[in-house]
Amino acid sequence: MTTRRRRGWEQRLLAAMAYPANLALGGVAAFILALPVITAVPAVIALGRAYGSWLREGDDAVFTGTFREFAATWRRSLPLGLAGAVVVALLVVNATFLMDRLDAGPDPLALVLVLVLAPATAVVGAAVTLLLLGLPVAAHRSRDADVKHWLAESGYLVARRPVRALALLAIVAAFVFTCGLLPTIVPFLGLSLPVYLAHVSLGQGDGAGPGRGGTGPEADRR
Repeated sequence: MTTRRRRGWEQRLLAAMAYPANLALGGVAAFILALPVITAVPAVIALGRAYGSWLREGDDAVFTGTFREFAATWRRSLPLGLAGAVVVALLVVNATFLMDRLDAGPDPLALVLVLVLAPATAVVGAAVTLLLLGLPVAAHRSRDADVKHWLAESGYLVARRPVRALALLAIVAAFVFTCGLLPTIVPFLGLSLPVYLAHVSLGQGDGAGPGRGGTGPEADRR
């Protein structure tokens, strides 16, 4: 009985230690895959599928699993990666333009632009962020689906739990601010922590989404 108790305690300790290790290893794998920028969304999708297998099926090989999932899904997700890079670039340019107008000094036109464009930029940015956070969860839930279905299911995951989604958005925003203060954590947690939090917040209770696909291997061969 003593041996069983000790073994149970050790197993719980090892399981607890696996969480930070898998967060860091998965983050490094996704960071490497995301370096070309246009592959950032495919990398996040691959990481989300690897984390889904870890959290729900006990597969701890998240580092190699992320590369394996990337190889299985990049053809489907690369067009989305291109579109995501364009949208993020437009949001950054818009925000930079607004900041430059404010720094230029008092200007009625600049004030009007800020009052009009700033709320619109914030709303669009929040919507895009939530859609991207739900995307890796949807990609795990419907492994054999296409990108259009993943986007639809991502929206469904956000809409079915709006309070959790808004809380997730706030936490991720605070984490992004922290990354700005501590940039050395970006290669390890910059992608992995938001994806993990998305799984915890949006992926619990995997009820059937709109037209949810199965988990067969056919789509991984597409």
